[in-house]
Amino acid sequence: MAQSSRPRLLAVIATTGLVVAACSTPAPPPPQQPIPQPVIEPQPEPEPEPEEPAPSLETGLIPPHMEGRDIARVAVLLPFSAENSGARGEALRLLRAAELALFERAGGNLLMIPKDTQGTPEGARAAAQAAAEDGADIIIGPLFAGSVQAAAGVARQADIPVIAFTTDTSVAGDGVYLMSFPPEIEVARIVDYTARQGVERFAYLGPQDRYGQAVYNALQNTTALSLGTVTAESFYTGDVEAMARASARLAEGVFEPLTPEEADELRLTEWIPDPEAPFQAVILPEGGTRLRALGPLLISQNVDPLVVRFLGTGLWNDPDLLREPALHGGWFAAPDQSARLDFEAAYESAYGSEPSRIASLAYDAMALAAHLDGGELGFSTEAIEEEQGFLGADGLFRFHADGMIERGLAIYEIRSRGLREIEPAPLSFEPEAF
Repeated sequence: MAQSSRPRLLAVIATTGLVVAACSTPAPPPPQQPIPQPVIEPQPEPEPEPEEPAPSLETGLIPPHMEGRDIARVAVLLPFSAENSGARGEALRLLRAAELALFERAGGNLLMIPKDTQGTPEGARAAAQAAAEDGADIIIGPLFAGSVQAAAGVARQADIPVIAFTTDTSVAGDGVYLMSFPPEIEVARIVDYTARQGVERFAYLGPQDRYGQAVYNALQNTTALSLGTVTAESFYTGDVEAMARASARLAEGVFEPLTPEEADELRLTEWIPDPEAPFQAVILPEGGTRLRALGPLLISQNVDPLVVRFLGTGLWNDPDLLREPALHGGWFAAPDQSARLDFEAAYESAYGSEPSRIASLAYDAMALAAHLDGGELGFSTEAIEEEQGFLGADGLFRFHADGMIERGLAIYEIRSRGLREIEPAPLSFEPEAF
C-alpha cells in the first residue's frame, strides 16, 4: 500500500512548491513520509499433530492373526497330561470334537484356548486361573467332578460360565452347567415311558457306588411322581459272585420258572405287565461285560424278561450288547441316533478314527459357544438357559437354572439285529413350569 501511494504524494508536493514560490512565502516543511510497514505474508496454518490411536479396550489373549477383531475366547480345560492314559486319550478326543465344531460352526472371531488340568483339582484350578487371565468368555470342561468343583471357584469370581462334562450333579449350579448324560435324566425318561405302559412296581439291581446310588435315588423319585413304587432293591460290591448273590436276594424265590408252553405263548403276544408280579420291571445300571453277566444271573433266579421288563441307562447304548440274548427286549433311553451318526461321520472324516461316546459333548459345547457368540445376549445366563433349547450332535437339549441339563431322549428296545426305536425323541420342549 505505501509503494502504490508514493507517486501520487510526490506530485502533490511539487505543485505546492510552485504555488508557494509565486507568493514569495516560506514553504511549509514537507510532511513526514510514512514509514513503510513490512509486508507480512500470511502464514499457513500449522499442520495438526497426528493423533495417537485410542488405546484398545480389548484385553486378554490376542493372536497376531486376530488383531483388530472382536474376539470371543473359549477356554477348553481337559486332562491332557493326566497320569491315567485313558484320561489322556479321552482329552484328545474331546479336544478334536471341539475343534471340529469350531471349524464347522464358528466365525472368524472365536478363539479356542486349550488348558491342561493334569487330571487333578489343583491343575484344574490353575488352568481356570490361566483361562481367566487370558480373557476367557466361557469355559468348556473340565471332565472330572473334583476338577469341575476346583475350576468353578475361580470361574465364579471372574464371572465366567462353565459347561462341564461330569455326570456328578452335586457340582452343578451357580454358573456351572452339565453338558453330559446324568443318570437322573435317563432314569426319569425310561420310568416315565414304562409307567405309561402300565408298570406300577419297580426293582433295582445294581452296584453300591456313586453311579448306582444316583440311579437308585432317581428311580425312587421318578416312580413316586408316576404313582409307582420301588418294591425291591439289591446292591452289590465286587465281581460276578457278588452280583450272583445280589440277584438271588432280589428274587428270593418269588418267581416260578416258566414252562416251555408259557414261554412260547408269551413270545407270540405283546408284553403286558403281570398284575400279580412282585415287581414288573427291574433297572440294571451296568454296561459292557458286567451287564452281559448280570442279565443271565437274573434269569437263573427265574426273573424272566418275558415277564419282567429289563430297563437300562445310557450304559446300554452299546452295540456289543446285542449279542446277549438275556437283554433282548430290554428298554433304555438314549439320544436320537440319526443326529449322532452325522457327528460320527464328520469326526471320522476329519481325524480318521471313531469318536468316543462322550466326544460329542465337546462338539455340542463348542457349537453352543459359537451360537451364543452370534446372539445379542452373548454368554449371559439368559442366553445359556434359553427355554427353547438347542439342537446338537446328541439331539435336543437345554439347561436349567440349577445347572442341570434336560435332553430330548428316545426310547430303544434291544433286538438281536439291532436297536429298535419304540418312542422317538421329542422335537421341542414343553414350557418350563415355575
